[in-house]
Amino acid sequence: MQKLLTVSILALAATTAQADPAVMFGINYNFGGGGPGLSVKVLSSDREDRTVASVGASYYPMMNRVGLDVGVGRTFENGAATVSWDVISSAPQASIGFVDTVK
Repeated sequence: MQKLLTVSILALAATTAQADPAVMFGINYNFGGGGPGLSVKVLSSDREDRTVASVGASYYPMMNRVGLDVGVGRTFENGAATVSWDVISSAPQASIGFVDTVK
């Protein structure tokens, strides 16, 4: 019981210490045959020059397919770049896009 309480307190402290999440709109390339696509991702932080976690959805117009991905990235002034894993096509993906970041 004490371990559960300790883990719960640490998890609560970690979630309150984080910055606000951000939304990224961008383009990506799926290396598993999906080709270029459009993506929308939620990033774990809206701060500039931070390493972030990402989760997103992509649309590949040339193949008329969608993808869901999880990954990591880096934010910079009004933008971000991510590398992720598309769980639907089981392939790596690289993305860049616009993010409304704060200093």
